[in-house]
Amino acid sequence: MNWLIAAALFVAGVYLAIRALAALHRIIDLWFTIDTAWPMVLRGLIIWCGGTAALALVLPEHHARALLYGIAAFVAFYLAGFVLWRLLVPRLASRRVRATARPS
Repeated sequence: MNWLIAAALFVAGVYLAIRALAALHRIIDLWFTIDTAWPMVLRGLIIWCGGTAALALVLPEHHARALLYGIAAFVAFYLAGFVLWRLLVPRLASRRVRATARPS
């Protein structure tokens, strides 16, 4: 039964990491109107980032570890996807341009 709790906390960690990263992205998304949207941005940061940190601090150590592994797994997945996107997309785009630009 303990493994079931650990698995549920791992999934919860992935979900909370997604929501916390979305709250961080909200700063960029709403930057054009940050002077009026800052309360909404701040509320999202406090709820998702602060709530995730508070949950990790409140849980017993063996349960908090499963939650933090879920957060770390998603952050690693997110960063790897970002790096792969930055490396592969320019190469694919240049390959497509070379294929369509044939000399006449």
